[in-house]
Amino acid sequence: MLPRHLLCLTQHDGFATPAWLTERDAVWIRLAADAFDACVGKAVGAIDDELVPRVLSLARVHGVHPRRAEGLVRVLARRAGDRLVAPVLPPQARAAVFAEAGRDRSAAREVVLGRVAAELRTSPEAVEASLFADRASARRIAPLPSLHPTDLVEAYNLALAQGLLLCSEIVVVHVREHVRAVVRFAKLSGLLCTYAVDDTGTKLEISGPLAVLRHTTKYGFSLARFFPAVLGTPGYAVEARCLVWDTPQCVRIDARDHLAPTHVLPRDADSRVERWLAQDVRRLERGWVLDRESDVVPVGRSVFFPDFTLRRGGASVLVEVVGFHGPSYLDAKVRALEAARGRPLIVCVAATLLPNLGAIPGVVLPFRHRIEAAALLDHAERLVATPGALAEQA
Repeated sequence: MLPRHLLCLTQHDGFATPAWLTERDAVWIRLAADAFDACVGKAVGAIDDELVPRVLSLARVHGVHPRRAEGLVRVLARRAGDRLVAPVLPPQARAAVFAEAGRDRSAAREVVLGRVAAELRTSPEAVEASLFADRASARRIAPLPSLHPTDLVEAYNLALAQGLLLCSEIVVVHVREHVRAVVRFAKLSGLLCTYAVDDTGTKLEISGPLAVLRHTTKYGFSLARFFPAVLGTPGYAVEARCLVWDTPQCVRIDARDHLAPTHVLPRDADSRVERWLAQDVRRLERGWVLDRESDVVPVGRSVFFPDFTLRRGGASVLVEVVGFHGPSYLDAKVRALEAARGRPLIVCVAATLLPNLGAIPGVVLPFRHRIEAAALLDHAERLVATPGALAEQA
């Protein structure tokens, strides 16, 4: 994921388009990779001190924008990684040196290093080299894996797209196929989504990290990790309102762009509240199963994908968890819940949000830190056993 200052865009028809790399960039990409190989084994600080100036010089010769060149360096560094190189484990070296210096405050540096070296059965130079070898800038640059320029083009383009999502306020995703899978990934990633059906298929409107009130970095990474799931769907389109260089930009990305469909299944990134709920329902052993696979509730041109469905025999109850919000998310969430009227629905709402939600369709179950599974199942059993209960909630 590229940082904001390295994002490169071009303007066309009122939209900003990411300045993708293509196969035509293969020549200077090879040269940049060779320059990176020459820095292998040096301290990570050499990336900024030596490698970036060298690659920027190559970029000028080949007419490449400096932001694209430095962005490629960041992608190369991420692909290669770094490693610790030290004759003595740095924590061990520091502990021994500081202890010796504390015992004899008048001793010169060379004397302290000599005593510690004798204690550790190594040389003073090895002790000195190990002292801070685990600092980020002192770790050593690892070799690049064997990569074709096309691999680096794909890696850079994905990092560019994800970097734009990190500075987005709102993201609209249009998908035509594999809708349930994309929605499930969005929910597992903890994204604030609403859904609707339009002429192009299903539209996901996702709050960007700049629209949430807290944990914006964590939320931004979740959105960026979700993006590869969209790449795996044919004919996708993404429109995002981003704040790049303090200027609002309307960014468009679609299936015609230079992005490889690197569909990576995201980790099970749902919230602690939801994990605890699933565990508690199983522990109660009342015959209910909490199913994470989203039901689809279409109403007109709207679509509602509940977080869970409680199932027992042929009965099912929809369960939605509302745990945090952005400025406009709560109103959109209530409108989405309206789509489920007429079906058994339990809405688990963080107690702090209740004053801001107004009337909520379905049975409302407040919670603070953990959803009470027994109360949830009690509500579910009343909904499926008493026809009047469903009529009351509608």
